[in-house]
Amino acid sequence: MNWNDAAEDLLQGILARTPRPVREETENSLRAIAENAAEEEGLNRVGVNMVVAAWIRQTPETVREDLPRQMEQLGLDPEEFDHLLNG
Repeated sequence: MNWNDAAEDLLQGILARTPRPVREETENSLRAIAENAAEEEGLNRVGVNMVVAAWIRQTPETVREDLPRQMEQLGLDPEEFDHLLNG
């Protein structure tokens, strides 16, 4: 599965904020979720939206309220992902 540059950059930004003990596990999980989403949509490339959806899905609900702030720090507009954050 191919990843566009923006999606790979976002994944690396997320991983930089992830505690080292779980970083590799988190990377594997986010990659698998994003790639499965791309396959389900019949795509051969992972994009930013799929990475964000995987990130939200993987984040425990107890800390999910902090995601909009983290998204802004990574240059994303959290309002674009309200349907995922509140769905």
